[in-house]
Amino acid sequence: MPASGNAPRLALRLVIALTGISLASSAAAAGAPDAAAEDEALPPLVGAPANDLVEEGDTLLDVAARNRLGFERVARMNPGVDEWIPDAGTVVRLPTRHVLPDGPRRGLVVNVPEMQLYDFTQPGGPEVFAVAIGDEMDPSLVGEFKVGAKRERPAWHVPKSILEERPGLPPVVPPGPDNPLGDHWMTIGSTTYGIHGTNNRWSIGREATHGCLRLYNDDIARLYARTPVGTRIRLAYQTVKVGSDGATIWVEAHPDRYGREPDRLGKALMRLDALGLGASVDPDAVRRAIEESRGEPVAVGRLESREATPAETGATSTPTS
Repeated sequence: MPASGNAPRLALRLVIALTGISLASSAAAAGAPDAAAEDEALPPLVGAPANDLVEEGDTLLDVAARNRLGFERVARMNPGVDEWIPDAGTVVRLPTRHVLPDGPRRGLVVNVPEMQLYDFTQPGGPEVFAVAIGDEMDPSLVGEFKVGAKRERPAWHVPKSILEERPGLPPVVPPGPDNPLGDHWMTIGSTTYGIHGTNNRWSIGREATHGCLRLYNDDIARLYARTPVGTRIRLAYQTVKVGSDGATIWVEAHPDRYGREPDRLGKALMRLDALGLGASVDPDAVRRAIEESRGEPVAVGRLESREATPAETGATSTPTS
């Protein structure tokens, strides 16, 4: 896409770039959440708000791809922006702040309805990656696994079910531009599913696979190189995350893609009540956050006792250009 020569637009670009640098620096200083922190009542937040600027000829697909974010999350965070013909110069909010999923923070954690992978193996982490997942007819897995066999430049042995849908496909697609697996494959346990690259970057952050997890090619190359066989993989299904930065209570909600979590509002309020926080939140704010499910943390209440600590404000979910 052509870059603009307009000085204010360039200035805003600089602000956005410096925001990303600041986020990465704070992450390194904060360090990864430790095992003791896993037992806290409310998970912390990572990341910080960030924006990008629509260039002439952009769609939101372009904005998502150049920041290595998921398309659908970018679109849901910007409901007033035309997905396909946004006005040049529009400021687009980016999904770069997250409540961590519940559960152990070790290895690779994927929250399927969120369409994000959290890599807790790195110091200063987690690093957050956008993924494509399966749809309701071909859902992605949920459960505990380990990284199985790894392959570079994998051939795609087309499953019989897909050959029936698309009889024009050959039984085996060799490595290359027509191969939807990209250049890197990590098997999920001993299953036939994997974490892999793509030949269609526009698919990331969408329900676009037959159950595998698909990443941008540069993201999967980096993840592949540093992730040994046997690394823990936890595939979670959590559509409503409740967290805290030490001062504010936040709710981050995502669509219930596979229809597995009825009465999401009731469960969220019950959890807050069980933690003794029911009187500290605005139930209407919780309801709105869940109904809208825009995939961004929404402030719903305040904690009384303490202020946020530096460790709770770290981030590695930075947009990249």
